[in-house]
Amino acid sequence: MSKWLVNPTPRPNADLRLICFPYAGGNAATFTPWIKQLSTDIELIAIQAPGRASRLFETPYNKMDDLVDELLTLIPPLLDKPTIFYGHSLGSRVAFELMTRLKAQGLPLPVHFIASGSRGPQAKAKENATYHLPDDAFMAELENLNGTPKAVLENKELMELFLPLLRADFEIAETYQYTSQITFDCPLSVLGGEQDSKITHEHLQGWQEFFALPADIQILPGDHFFIDSYPELVTEQVNKIIGQLLAKLPAKAISRYG
Repeated sequence: MSKWLVNPTPRPNADLRLICFPYAGGNAATFTPWIKQLSTDIELIAIQAPGRASRLFETPYNKMDDLVDELLTLIPPLLDKPTIFYGHSLGSRVAFELMTRLKAQGLPLPVHFIASGSRGPQAKAKENATYHLPDDAFMAELENLNGTPKAVLENKELMELFLPLLRADFEIAETYQYTSQITFDCPLSVLGGEQDSKITHEHLQGWQEFFALPADIQILPGDHFFIDSYPELVTEQVNKIIGQLLAKLPAKAISRYG
């Protein structure tokens, strides 16, 4: 399997597949522990893009188009069975942009989309970009987000390693804005953090614009990084969705994908 795709426990006979897209500066390690809590009817695959974890010394992508172009060469073969896309923060928008490209090319689509801790893709990040700020100012922004441990921020050597990735991911996050008209018929779930000061309920509702079915919006404890603070509550929500999909998908539909 490609180094882009982390599959902690291969389950080739699983009825469903879950593909997870990490937040800015994040990596597959956010998702791999989930396999212990998820239904055995699902196979988990987490995206590991260049510039992080085992790929730390590879050049990270800083443009959404380039990142999604690469994913388009990797993801379609994984859609041979019913698949859920789950993205957190920037990962939600990467997953969404990928889904629009899949639809535009007439390729298979996920059967459920989960946007987590993210504004809708039509909303611009902010008026003032931060990815090009001097190191001190940029790191102050990171500290405000509360997603980078203070011990890491204060470690000069570590930050020298991580800053290129963080700047690249922030450039994608702060410059991407979806302007197409493609919409989807699959169910949509949206997760938000109760104490998330960056993503409001209005931001979460913004996803509804692109999906025909009413969004199921769930607010969980925690701030923007509730996915790290309360993983058991996130996987509980994912397991509910898995259960609903398995109940609704007729056996012939599952075998058609298999």
